[in-house]
Amino acid sequence: MNTMKRASGILSLLFVASALGSVIEDFEYLEVSDMCGLLPLGTNFLRPNTCDNWVSCAGNFSVFEQGTCASGLYYNKTTGRCANAASVSCPYKNVATEPANVCANETDGSFVMDPTSRTCRGYILCKNRKQIKANCPNELIFHPISRSCVYQNQYTCPETQTKTASPTCRALTNGTRLAHPKQCVQYYECDDDILHERSCPAQMAYDSARGRCVDMDAAECFEGAVLPEPENTFCLDEATGSARVGYFADEESCSNYYICGEPVADKHDTEPKHMSCPLGQYFDSEKLSCRDRMNVRCRLDRCIGTNMSYVNVDGNCQAYGRCSNGLTVSMGHCPSGYYFDERSQGCSLTNFNYIACSAQVSDTTEA
Repeated sequence: MNTMKRASGILSLLFVASALGSVIEDFEYLEVSDMCGLLPLGTNFLRPNTCDNWVSCAGNFSVFEQGTCASGLYYNKTTGRCANAASVSCPYKNVATEPANVCANETDGSFVMDPTSRTCRGYILCKNRKQIKANCPNELIFHPISRSCVYQNQYTCPETQTKTASPTCRALTNGTRLAHPKQCVQYYECDDDILHERSCPAQMAYDSARGRCVDMDAAECFEGAVLPEPENTFCLDEATGSARVGYFADEESCSNYYICGEPVADKHDTEPKHMSCPLGQYFDSEKLSCRDRMNVRCRLDRCIGTNMSYVNVDGNCQAYGRCSNGLTVSMGHCPSGYYFDERSQGCSLTNFNYIACSAQVSDTTEA
């Protein structure tokens, strides 16, 4: 088994609906093998649409044991044992497993509400009296009167519909969690037979093998589930914890800089603009300008972002650095009484006192 990914089967039923639809809608009718792939290792549950059959998920998604309670007994999903049928409430008893064909009396090409959709995003396209299920795009829901996808402020999803019990959750004990097949920081949880989408706390991810949120770097994600890109914290002052706003020099290249916007909802700018000065210029954080690189003190590698073979060295105008593939690979020193001139790429008797190599702290001197 891959150390960071659980093996999984092809969750064919997860992608029946439109690619724009929410995965949660497709969890309603999972196969047993798919359920074991999403559940923590060793989970036992009632086989869906039965009262006396049980399933035990082994250490691998493709290996699971199935059994049937003895005559007169039902499987109690709470205790995980077979018990007298009279003492067990079977969640599937008197429940229709297949919804009626809503296209039976509809004209070809009609759009109708999906009665099994708990978020009002699902709809059905009727084609030759057959049902083709799909979902409205994100942020939209299906309006049964206009028979179209609308914004949520244009139609209120009935509470009775949003609280419809999930066939999958009927088989599981209250509080059971299932891995999210796409996002490692999210998971699903059954609460009173209703399937809810949950998110792990910040810097944590859902471990599909252990069935809980753990530190992100220790999480064993479900195969196919991805971790979010690390948050850009450049505009966050780590010393004070406050947001910084304005223009700031890049910490990796002297020719680049960031523009940090105003915080939103007390949150620092996580998508600052990353800008570059023209070739031969560096960003001056005091003048907030792109200037001739020889007039800007750069504490970073001056070989970055240049096509020159040799560059001046910060703090020593007699020294020079040799560049290769945009990095300093070695250092050199001019003879006594000579000074390195980056512009002419050689040692000179003239000391131009470039700010780029000057030992002075102030950079008020212009070349």
